[in-house]
Amino acid sequence: MSARLDDVGERLARALRGPAAIESQRLFRMARPLLAMAGWRASIEATALPALIALLRADGASSDPAAARTRLDAAIDELERNVLAVERVAIVRRRAPVAHALWLRRVLGLLDLAESAIELAAAGRPDASRARAAARADDGALFPPLVPLRPEQTALDVPLSDHPDVDDARLVDLELAAIDHLMAAARAETIVLGRKRRLLVAARQRLLEAAAALPLAREGVRERTRYLAREITRIDRLEAAGLDADVSLVHQARQALVRRDPDRVVAALSALDAGALAAVDLAVSARTGVALARIHGRGGGASPLARSARQVLGEAAEVVASAVDDARGGALHQLSLGGVPSDRLAAESFLDYLPDGSERALLRAALAADGLFEVGGALSPVRIAEERRVLRMVRHPTQDLQLMPAEDVHDLRDAVIGDPRSVLLDLATGRLFTRRFVEEVVQRRTRVVMRGEVRVYVLDGSGSMRGPRARVRDAILVAELSTLMGRLADPGDTRCTLFFRYFDEELGRVTRVDTIAGARDAIREIVGTERSGGTDIQRALMASLEQIAEARALDAELARAQIVLVTDGEAAVDEPAIVAARDALGGLPIGVSVIALGEENPALRGLVARQRAKGEAAFYHFLDDAELREITQDDLAGQIAIHAPDRWAALARDPDALARVLDDEVGGLFDELEQIERERDVAAMERLEEEAQARREVGLPDEHDGGDGERARLEASRRDRVALAARYARWFPEPSAAASPSPLPKAKTQERDDVDAACCALASVAEVVALLGGSPAARQADAIDLLERLLPDARLTPTRYRAVLRDYPDALAPSLRAVRAAVAGPPP
Repeated sequence: MSARLDDVGERLARALRGPAAIESQRLFRMARPLLAMAGWRASIEATALPALIALLRADGASSDPAAARTRLDAAIDELERNVLAVERVAIVRRRAPVAHALWLRRVLGLLDLAESAIELAAAGRPDASRARAAARADDGALFPPLVPLRPEQTALDVPLSDHPDVDDARLVDLELAAIDHLMAAARAETIVLGRKRRLLVAARQRLLEAAAALPLAREGVRERTRYLAREITRIDRLEAAGLDADVSLVHQARQALVRRDPDRVVAALSALDAGALAAVDLAVSARTGVALARIHGRGGGASPLARSARQVLGEAAEVVASAVDDARGGALHQLSLGGVPSDRLAAESFLDYLPDGSERALLRAALAADGLFEVGGALSPVRIAEERRVLRMVRHPTQDLQLMPAEDVHDLRDAVIGDPRSVLLDLATGRLFTRRFVEEVVQRRTRVVMRGEVRVYVLDGSGSMRGPRARVRDAILVAELSTLMGRLADPGDTRCTLFFRYFDEELGRVTRVDTIAGARDAIREIVGTERSGGTDIQRALMASLEQIAEARALDAELARAQIVLVTDGEAAVDEPAIVAARDALGGLPIGVSVIALGEENPALRGLVARQRAKGEAAFYHFLDDAELREITQDDLAGQIAIHAPDRWAALARDPDALARVLDDEVGGLFDELEQIERERDVAAMERLEEEAQARREVGLPDEHDGGDGERARLEASRRDRVALAARYARWFPEPSAAASPSPLPKAKTQERDDVDAACCALASVAEVVALLGGSPAARQADAIDLLERLLPDARLTPTRYRAVLRDYPDALAPSLRAVRAAVAGPPP
């Protein structure tokens, strides 16, 4: 790192420690009253950094090092100004703006990487892997923090005081910081796709909750929404290509190479490369990047949309294509016939409603739907008890006697012997039978089955839903029907039913889908029907609740229900009437997802926010028209190579030739990656052992401030359950029932704020760990790692957190029990 960037890093470290550590605080404190009178606002900048990244992505580091150096200097100047603003805010507020300081530290890391790549290029020694890592920097690491905004503020203003509409700014800051911490944890997960996806889904849920309840900057929410959708969509496409979400990518790559499965080799290699670039892992990304360039060439080998659509959506993708062709073909045929003016006008209107290219727009939006929208789980896990009665052979007398094949010489005394001369022959050939007492035994077991919920889609069919709005609206339902078709093809213990209806001023007919043939017909109707009219949301919601009541009457074991409302209309909603209709359904859990396309709906947003405040499953999504155009015109997953090149596919009939090509182009690579992983684990364990030994030598306790998340993850990976359990117990001790509960500290005191912040952090950990799943050891490590990430934003050091645990155990007991229950998993 250059001296200039090193100085910036030192200033950021001091800013994170607090105002007392900032060197320039005295001069600024003297000027603070004057700045307050002048209405000074602390603003950060974020223009030079995107310009630098854009140049690097255009290969500017090697083709024009001078221009790259100019943009780098501008980005460093911008970073220094931002650090100065953060220092001043820390002095004015008497506390560090942790989220902004951590963001600037991530920017510093990227600038250090870019500087080294540019200097090497200028010296005539270009490092392609370093330049590629800087150019392909993960967008999610560079988003400015989310903060509640006042009307006069912009997204890049650093708050100088708490928002007047926020009751507890400290807890709100913690909740907002948790979104970026979950995204950071997902970036750090480079091996297991399933865990990475669950972290991204957890971040999306928190973002939706925050955006519905707080006045956040639209640009910050939009950036994160698109990023999370892109990453989730990429993982979905990789899984559809054959990767197992819960198995190590390196192991899957080696397995695919042995089995000569070129598509899985490329998919695993692409996933490893993307993970290494996001985590700025130069050792891995250098190797995977070279391998991908050798396989696909410099262009990158992006996978075709149609192939990914077939893999992800299955038969539904083909039905969409044929339905669009049939619908447009019918309209074009009507125009060619001429006929009465009304028929020609109807055909022209339909072709305007469903223009050429609608098939690709629908498929793009359907592929992105799962990443963009949170509509609740399609199935609910339910633990059931089963009894099975079996007959068991016993030696003691019972009331039942049966003839069974003799198994050995001990059965001869009770055998039914016909010809004594053939006893041994009959025993050997299985023709000898013996008398056996049997008794009936009841075997009981519990298992988890997936019980279906009733899903009701209510879709706005008004005349304003045209173009990208209509494509995305219909694609959401097509994606749901695709999932339903997959479940119906292999139902097992699940029962899946979907209802949908379109509405305008009047309610359309209800369509029930519970068969594969019904799903095909539904897709054809969805794609091939032009819709117009006004909007009556209240009537549509009330009718949906009535539909759920009817479904419950037909299915007593219905686990839960979900309403998904898709609209672009701003209409009044009688919230008390909706709540009353919902309460009339008794204890049936009903989730609500509102998807607003093109226009905000404040009434529905408020309804969802109040339901979330009650702990109910409700989500509010808003996408403006610009976002909808991007979804339908561009591949949200970006340029990612998922499938093998055509030249490999041509070798499918010659296994020997394919084996030689695979060995030539990727042979030995996965051995290198495994060796890197082993060496890192050994180095990390040795470093931690040295640190622990050093602490013991100077008499320091094992409880230290930082690094426990990494230690816990290493202990989980090497299955050191004793050490991991001890570490977990230090962070999350088992609450004990006190004879006389300790009183809470007084409100509006530092102690009370610390208790509230600790409870909020623990609640976040419990929610996320329950979602992540995994083995007990993995959940323990995840809990420690996540809490350690959240503490700085909670304004708690690990030492202070343990002091709160010690001084106020009763206040933290419910939160600790929630974490321990999430780590333990569902009870048997």
